[in-house]
Amino acid sequence: MIWSKPQSRIQGYRIQVTSDTEEPMREFSLPASASKTSISDLSPDVDYTVTISAYAGSEESLPISGQITLESTGGTSSKPDASDSVKCSLGAIADVVFLVDGSWSVGRPNFKFIQKFISVAAGAFQIGAERTRVGVVQFSSGSRTEFNLKTHLTRPTLLRAIAALEYKGGNTRTGDALDYLLKNSFSEASGARKAFPKVLVIITDGKSEDPVENYARQLRSRGVEIFVLGIQQANEEQLKLMASEPHRTHIFSVSDFNLIKSVQSKLVSQVCAGVDDQLNSLVSGEEVVEPASNLQILEVASKSLRLMWDASIGEVSGYKVQMIPMMAGSKRQELYVGPTQTQVVVRDLSPDTEYQISLFALNSLMPSEPLTLMQTTQPVKVSLECSLGVDVQADVVLLVDGSYSIGLANFAKVRAFLEVLVTSFDIGPDKVQISLVQYSRDPHTEFYLNTHHDQSAVVKAVRSFPYRGGSTNTGRAMTYVREKIFQANRGARPNVPRINILITDGKSSDAFHNPATKLRNADVEIFAVGVKDAVRGELEAIANEPAETHVYTVDDFDAFTRISKELTQSICLRIEQELRNIIQRRLTQPRDLSFSEVGSRSFRAAWEMDATDVESYLVRFRPENGDDGHYVSMSVPGETLTAVLPHLTPLTRYEVNVQAQYAKGNSLPVTGFETTLEERGSVQNLRVSEETTDSFRVSWQPAQGDVTRYKLTYEPVGDERSRLETTTAGRETAIVLQELQPRTKYRVTVTPEYTSGSGVPLDTEGTTKEAKGSPRDLRVFEETASSMKVSWEPAPGSVQQYRVSYQPSAGGPRKEVSVKGDNRAALLKNLQPGTQYEISVSARYPSGMGDALEGRGTTLEEVAPPKNLVTSDVTESSFKASWTAAPGNVKMYQIRWKSLFSAEAGDKTVPGDETETVLEGLSPETIYQVSVIAKYEQRDSEPLIGQETTDASAAGKSLAVSEETERSMRVSWTPAPGKVAHYRLKYSPIGGGKEMFLKVPGTSSSTVMKRLQPTTTYTITVNPIYKRGEGKARQGVGTTLSPYKAPRNLQTSEPTKTSFRVTWDPSPGEVKGYKVTFHPDGNDIDLGELLVGPYDNTIVLEELRAGTKYTVAVFGMFDGGESVPLAGEENTTLMDDPDSPPVDTS
Repeated sequence: MIWSKPQSRIQGYRIQVTSDTEEPMREFSLPASASKTSISDLSPDVDYTVTISAYAGSEESLPISGQITLESTGGTSSKPDASDSVKCSLGAIADVVFLVDGSWSVGRPNFKFIQKFISVAAGAFQIGAERTRVGVVQFSSGSRTEFNLKTHLTRPTLLRAIAALEYKGGNTRTGDALDYLLKNSFSEASGARKAFPKVLVIITDGKSEDPVENYARQLRSRGVEIFVLGIQQANEEQLKLMASEPHRTHIFSVSDFNLIKSVQSKLVSQVCAGVDDQLNSLVSGEEVVEPASNLQILEVASKSLRLMWDASIGEVSGYKVQMIPMMAGSKRQELYVGPTQTQVVVRDLSPDTEYQISLFALNSLMPSEPLTLMQTTQPVKVSLECSLGVDVQADVVLLVDGSYSIGLANFAKVRAFLEVLVTSFDIGPDKVQISLVQYSRDPHTEFYLNTHHDQSAVVKAVRSFPYRGGSTNTGRAMTYVREKIFQANRGARPNVPRINILITDGKSSDAFHNPATKLRNADVEIFAVGVKDAVRGELEAIANEPAETHVYTVDDFDAFTRISKELTQSICLRIEQELRNIIQRRLTQPRDLSFSEVGSRSFRAAWEMDATDVESYLVRFRPENGDDGHYVSMSVPGETLTAVLPHLTPLTRYEVNVQAQYAKGNSLPVTGFETTLEERGSVQNLRVSEETTDSFRVSWQPAQGDVTRYKLTYEPVGDERSRLETTTAGRETAIVLQELQPRTKYRVTVTPEYTSGSGVPLDTEGTTKEAKGSPRDLRVFEETASSMKVSWEPAPGSVQQYRVSYQPSAGGPRKEVSVKGDNRAALLKNLQPGTQYEISVSARYPSGMGDALEGRGTTLEEVAPPKNLVTSDVTESSFKASWTAAPGNVKMYQIRWKSLFSAEAGDKTVPGDETETVLEGLSPETIYQVSVIAKYEQRDSEPLIGQETTDASAAGKSLAVSEETERSMRVSWTPAPGKVAHYRLKYSPIGGGKEMFLKVPGTSSSTVMKRLQPTTTYTITVNPIYKRGEGKARQGVGTTLSPYKAPRNLQTSEPTKTSFRVTWDPSPGEVKGYKVTFHPDGNDIDLGELLVGPYDNTIVLEELRAGTKYTVAVFGMFDGGESVPLAGEENTTLMDDPDSPPVDTS
């Protein structure tokens, strides 16, 4: 923080830091040498007020103050973005409301971008109860006030409230939100103020589901300036319907939320500019004037100040200095200077008086914001201002009452008082001359003006002149002074101020009125000092006016010291004034004052001048019959003999004085009078609104002056022959023009009318709306699950296209489709099944949209069969059926089954969220047709059809082989159910070989397989064949007989611990021998083998294991091979049998 040091001597500075929070006040002092300091430990987002004052001892200057706010940085030390630092002018004061879209389409993460933008935009203003106020309303399906205009009146609390906004969610109903604003936000109850600019900033990311135009127009007609920020899918047409004009400065669009920052700076700047424009329009309707800067006071005297400033950076026509005294009864001053002048001396001020100094830059009649300082003029210092000036001259006569009533003792006090007066002046022949006259019954000259030529001689004479005594003839004494003292032979000088100081203690014994008048008329300034019994009324009649500075009374002679300083000061001031008057009379004054370019608010003054050494001219003017009588001043360079007098009042007679200013002082003025004209101006801000097909509203801000009424002329552009005219009823500033042609541009001219004539016309253009209407007879037909057709009867007029918008009645995104203007129908596609839609059809005209035709339509339910029927887990009486779910809202599934072999059938249902079931109680080995049907609210789907065959029973799946021979065998099976077309028998050797097929009639259940290989095992499969497929297979094996016959009737006997006998009947045929094999049961490895001849049919097997079961086989051996074995079993014993006991024969 830095400041400029004052010019006066000080002891130091006192600094106070306060805030609007609970932080304690901080106060500290700095030495007089300081001109800057830093303040630490400040909290972010808190407004601090810093006050600084200079002090010297117990005295303290008026304080100056400013505001500091540290903005929170969000935890980053990076350089702030330039778009975050846009600031409005200090004079930008407004009521600002942000209308924020909080619908679902925004999303919580993107809502943070909106909060950031609001913080930047609101932070651009100076926030306070008397500064800018901010409110926020969030909307979606409904609207809510987050905080109103009077809730947060400091910047920190406002920014905290914005950061704490909670995302709302819902649909986008901007029209309802604007209606809510109309009723709630810009009201006095919510903190809105009259005569302050009102701004609405709308932030939205989508199209409104309801109309916005009417509510937005009402807001604009109430003086609310609307800015719109559209994001992502915001509808451009709706943005234009809401925003103020021109749209290029009131509508901003970005494709995504993170791009808001790209337009942030420009948008905030336009909002600031809009507020400034509204403020200027409220003041004068003209552009703002840039103020000057760095106003400084260079010199301070008792009656003058020298000011200097830096020129305005804008275009100016001059500057106005306004001096307002802070003391009642003192005169204020206004001084005008040219555009190139940046310093001026303001004269004729009151000593020891505090002035408020305001400097305005001017552009024509428009002032800037003022620069303001406070300064007190110096008190009058007698010893300096009366005696140091080398050109100060005066002839002073001391007229002292020496009557008996004074007495000798008091007369000594009179001498002492006179000595004080005398020592105040610089005495000499070319400076101040003093004469002393003592009077009682007769006057007596103690010394003349030219008697003493220095101060010491005069003081000596004052100390020693005698007390004479006598009566009090004041009138005779004044006549004596006029006739005998103020004479050239007694030292009186021409063109020198003449002062007479009367000192008396009583009432005059003779007539004094006439002598006093004659003395004053001789250009003698009379001061009267009364002591004790002096009559104040008599003194006031003698002295010059005003009595406050020319008449002094004291109770006794000891009180002279109380008035000596005040009396001396008044005498010195009068000497100075009289010197100026004398100089003035000697200086060449301007002549031939004339006036031209007379208007209602200004006129030009011009004069002639015979002197060439004029430094400048002082032009002073005031209304001739003004209440306060004070002059407005202008300083004009010496080489210029003309000036335009600004800021005048219409129809007013002005007194104008022009004085030439020389190095020695000002000349006498040349005076003239001129009367301003009646003010006849132009209306401001002429605009057309509320356009219809046959009317529109014309409004304006009133013209200057005493307007009697306004005249309006209007005609279609380019068709002046159709011009019409109307007038307002008095001073109204709006009118509705009716019976206009549709879709026609009109030129409208508004001219204010005055008693003295017409003012300046102003014109604009307005266009009526096209004759627009609504389509008729909305019809919905050909509904499907995802589409419907919409038709209508045409709207009136020249329709460019029809816009069909549709949205689910229960809520959801709104979609649009457009068709050409000659179409009468549209197909709405990609709809949700089983959904009711709100449908509106609007005609688009060149001038905008017509009213909507609204209706409803409902799509059919989505009805489709399930898919992918699969059967599994098949048994002889059941199987599982499963499928892929059907689309849409399925209430349940119906499963039907039907035997293809009989009238057997059935059905069942399962809930719509299940996709499988088990079909039970079925017949074995039966083909079933299965149908799955999705059942919806209103109708059923087509069936999903499949087949499955139940499994056969255990008996049904087997087959029997009989009647085997070497080359054939019979196969038999259980007949298959249903109408079998035929059976397919398939067989092949187990060891590999050609697969053979037989076709068996469907009525047969057995057949003989022929031409087989002997001694061969065959795999046999029988499949029932139906018209629609195969049935369940019957399977088994069969073996043909061998041509080599096996032995028969195998017997075992005589088992012992290590042997047993095997016996058999011989094989038929030409057997060549027998092969006997044996091995422990389950142990093929320990196989034993014996060969015997063709005639043997028994053999003992020896060396066997004790207690072991043996398997034995006997093969017949032939020339071509061997027979199949004849098998048997026997167990060896654990021990041999003991010898049999002898048989008793007896």
